[in-house]
Amino acid sequence: MVGLHVASDALISIAYFSIPLALIHFVRQRKDLPYPWLFQLFGAFIVTCGLTHIMEIWTLWHPIYWVSGVLKASTAIISLATAGALIPVIPQALLLPSREELEHAKVQLEERVKERTQALQVSEERLQMALSGSGDGLWDWNIETGEVFYSSRWEEMLGYEAGELPGHVSTWENLIHPEDKPGVTKVLDRHLQNGEPYTYDYRFLTKSGEWQWMATYGQVVKRNPDGTPERMSGTHKDISARKYAEQQLADSLAEKSVMLQEIHHRVKNNLQVICSLLNLQTQGSPDPKITEIMKESQNRVKSMALVHENLYQSQNLSKISLETYVRELTNNLLRSYRSKMSQIKIHVAIASIYLDIDTAVPCGLIINELVSNALKYAFPDQESGEIKVKVTQNTEKSITLTITDNGMGLPHEINVEQTQTLGLRMVKTLTRQISGTLTVSRETGTSFNIHFPQPSY
Repeated sequence: MVGLHVASDALISIAYFSIPLALIHFVRQRKDLPYPWLFQLFGAFIVTCGLTHIMEIWTLWHPIYWVSGVLKASTAIISLATAGALIPVIPQALLLPSREELEHAKVQLEERVKERTQALQVSEERLQMALSGSGDGLWDWNIETGEVFYSSRWEEMLGYEAGELPGHVSTWENLIHPEDKPGVTKVLDRHLQNGEPYTYDYRFLTKSGEWQWMATYGQVVKRNPDGTPERMSGTHKDISARKYAEQQLADSLAEKSVMLQEIHHRVKNNLQVICSLLNLQTQGSPDPKITEIMKESQNRVKSMALVHENLYQSQNLSKISLETYVRELTNNLLRSYRSKMSQIKIHVAIASIYLDIDTAVPCGLIINELVSNALKYAFPDQESGEIKVKVTQNTEKSITLTITDNGMGLPHEINVEQTQTLGLRMVKTLTRQISGTLTVSRETGTSFNIHFPQPSY
């Protein structure tokens, strides 16, 4: 009977001591195990239980029951502590997913990962197809480290093999044309500091040593918590063909501008030759009426020549400044009649208006006729007087030309609509030519008002 007790207690003790060792190893290997402290309590409880069985064997020959009682009391305390800690944990432990649930969740997670991976692959394929279709090269710059990823297409555009260029920002800096580098740096700094668009056209050095035009587009895609840029991505596009075409177009336009300037210059010279011929013809004629007619013809030709002279000197060969033109025209008329009209003054008030040659020539001829008539007839006996030339731009996209004098006024017997004088007939014809309307006021001196639509350019 004693042997049975000893053997049983010994085997139980061995089992009790081996179980905590297994639990300790298990807890150390599974760092993610929930409630590791609970396993430690169970290990302490089991160890004390094993010690009580060892004490049972000892007391068979050495009856130290007080020690055995203290050991059992310790076991009871640890047992109660373990039970007290276990009971509140049971509801939480019941909420832990079972193995089947974990397997099911694992399957669902794998399916989601598979779907996301497939979607990512499709998105990447579309991006690659879009980049291939556009012919653009991709770059991705880590601003903090200076490392740059250059796509194979980016390197191919410069004549390099994929991966041949070092993946660093210094590679990009060394390939930029020296003349373009300040502009590129300025635009890049503005983008990094203020977020202004980063787009710029500049030249790159190819592997063959030639310069190739590239259009670059980029944007900061990631910033640090303090707002400093951390990462920037963008594309490069080969625009050499476009730049070559633009240069050809610019050269062609410059050539045509020079030709057009030369045409205006030659037309002006030819008109001046005509004026000189008329002047020679006037000098050989003893008839004052013939002389007056020749002078009027000269002034008309000069007004047309002045248009071509202004166009020749203008930066824009399609239109001229009306203010500059009218001031020169009226000054020419004053010089032409200065010997007779030394006391007459002409005041010019013109808005900032530009006219093309098809409108400027008729307007110049109209001003020439009306101002000439005022100089000749409005101030008899060399009286002092004023002639005002005013051009205003109206809100309804039209222009009003007003020529007023404070002279004796247009005689009432002269009907502007039915006049036979060459000057007034020219004024009426030219007014119709620019789709205008002519009105005359005789209240104080004479006032001619011509209202015509503003040309659209």
